[in-house]
Amino acid sequence: MGQIEILEKLNRELQKEVYDEIQVVYIFSRIRKYLELNKSDKKKYKYLKFFCNWALHSRIDEPGTASDVLMEFIGGKDNGFITFDHLASDLSIFIKENKLSDKIFKKENFVKFANTLVDIYSDTPVTVSRKEFKTLTIIKPHKKLKNVVFSVAFKIS
Repeated sequence: MGQIEILEKLNRELQKEVYDEIQVVYIFSRIRKYLELNKSDKKKYKYLKFFCNWALHSRIDEPGTASDVLMEFIGGKDNGFITFDHLASDLSIFIKENKLSDKIFKKENFVKFANTLVDIYSDTPVTVSRKEFKTLTIIKPHKKLKNVVFSVAFKIS
C-alpha cells in the first residue's frame, strides 16, 4: 500500500463525524503507517507519533523521543494532569500539510475524539524505557469531558 492510498483512506475516515474507539485507533494506525513510510524527521510530529504509538501499543521501547515526551508530560511528578494540546497541534499541522479533512477539529467532534482517546489510554497504561521503565496511566474521569480545553489525571509507576 502506497502513501497516497493511506492518505485517501485516512481522509475518508477524517470526514466522518462519529469518533468511536475503532475509528480513532484506525486513524492513528494510518497516520503512523504513513509517517513510517515517509521516514519523516524524528522530531517532526513527535507528539503525534507518541500518541499514535500509545494507541497501538502498551510498551514503547523506542529510545529517545518517546521517553523524552513522557518525561516532558510528567515533569518529574508521579501524579498530575496531562492535556492533548501538543497532540492537537501536531495533528493539525499533519492534516494541513497533507490536505486532509479538518472536520475532526470542529468543537463537538474534537470533544468526542478526546473522550475516546481518554477511554483508549485509560484502558492501556503505557510503559516507556528510560533509565528505568516508567508506566504512565491515565485516570479515567467519572464524567465525560465537555470542553475542548481539558486535562486528565495521570499516575506514574
